[in-house]
Amino acid sequence: MPEPAPRRSLAARRTRKLSEFDADVDEKENSLNDSLTGRRQSRLLNNSFNGVDEPAQTPRQLVDLYQKTVELATQGKINIKNAFSIPLVERLPQILNAIALDDRDNHNLGPNFVKAGSVIDTSAKIYGFRVDALHTETQKLSGNILNNEDEGSGDGEIKQEGQ
Repeated sequence: MPEPAPRRSLAARRTRKLSEFDADVDEKENSLNDSLTGRRQSRLLNNSFNGVDEPAQTPRQLVDLYQKTVELATQGKINIKNAFSIPLVERLPQILNAIALDDRDNHNLGPNFVKAGSVIDTSAKIYGFRVDALHTETQKLSGNILNNEDEGSGDGEIKQEGQ
């Protein structure tokens, strides 16, 4: 008669499997964190709005863009037609950093909240005009689609009446 297999403790099996599972989970978490960190960094380093690489601007160019845009906003010259051609919204983080650096050059130790507020206010106006333009175009498109559907169904009714 064959000898029975030696008994093994179930607790030892469970402990071994849990420790292997913990190691696998740790490896997966580390790889997930690494991939997410890489994604975050790549998004931070990609400064372009539409994914097309644009030439990086110097802090002086960014400050000039800020000054020209704020001047246009105070004169009331920003409207729906030119809101998409002003790149202030796309460059907002860079402009805020450039203004902070510009203030440090002028021996101001803290951030200039007046300038930061004016940048954010101006970019909000531009963004609002962009939203209005998009809403207007969407309403026009919706109206055109409804008109085409009405014309198409009207023709069908006439043809049916004629038969």
